[in-house]
Amino acid sequence: MLDYLIVGSGLAGISFAEIALKNNKSILVVDDKSQNSSRIAGGLYNPVILKRFSEVWNAKEHLVLMNEFYEQVEGKLQEKFNFKMPILRKFFSIEEQNNWFAASDKINLAPFLSTKLITKKYQGIDSPHDYGEVLHTGYVKTGQLLESYREYLKKNDLLLEESFHSSFLEILDSGIQYKSIKARHIIFAEGFGLHKNPYFNYLPLDGTKGELFLIKAPDLKLDVIVNTSVFILPVGGNLYKVGATYNW
Repeated sequence: MLDYLIVGSGLAGISFAEIALKNNKSILVVDDKSQNSSRIAGGLYNPVILKRFSEVWNAKEHLVLMNEFYEQVEGKLQEKFNFKMPILRKFFSIEEQNNWFAASDKINLAPFLSTKLITKKYQGIDSPHDYGEVLHTGYVKTGQLLESYREYLKKNDLLLEESFHSSFLEILDSGIQYKSIKARHIIFAEGFGLHKNPYFNYLPLDGTKGELFLIKAPDLKLDVIVNTSVFILPVGGNLYKVGATYNW
C-alpha cells in the first residue's frame, strides 16, 4: 500500500511529491498534462505586492522554504532552475515614489524595499520618475523544472501517465483504492481541474486568466525584471517574457 497517490504534477504536485519522498513516504503521481498553468507561468517570485507596496503574507518564511526546496531539487536533478534577479518597480508619479519610501520604513517591508532610487534608463521604456528596487526576488524556469521532475518520476516508476477518472476511486476504511492501486491517502493537486472533481467541485474556486508573450528585443538590453503596467523578464538570448496581470 502506498502512502500517497498524487493527482497532478504541476508545482503543487511535485512539491508535495518531493517533500513526501524526503520523508521516506511512498508515492505515485497520476497526470496527463491537461493542467498547464504551472508550465507556462512566468515563474516570478516577489515578497511585495507592488500595486500597493504591501507585504506578501509570511514572505520571509516563504522565501526561506522556497530557497531550501529549489536548492534541494537542483541538487537532485543536477540542473539550475532558480535564478536570482532584482525587480525594478517603475514609478508613475512623485506620489508613488513617496509611498515607496514610506513603505520601506515599515519593519516588515524594510528587508525587501531598497531605499536607493534607480535612475538608470532603459531604451524603449519611458521612466521619468525612475524605479524602486525590490530585493530577494527572481524567477523559476517552471516549464523546465516540471519536465525534468517528470522525467525523474518516470525513471523511478513513480508516474502514471494517464487521465485520472474519479469514477474508479473507492474510499475504504484503510485509505483509498484507484483501479489496482491502494494508498493510505490521496492528494488532489489539479489546479483549476478541481472544478471537475466531484469531491471538491462545490468549493467557490474562481479561475484566473493570465497572458504571456515571449518576445525578441535586441535593443532592450535588460539585466533586471521590470514591473510597469506589465512585467518584462529577461530569459537570455535577447528574449523576454512579457506578462500581464490576470482577469477573473
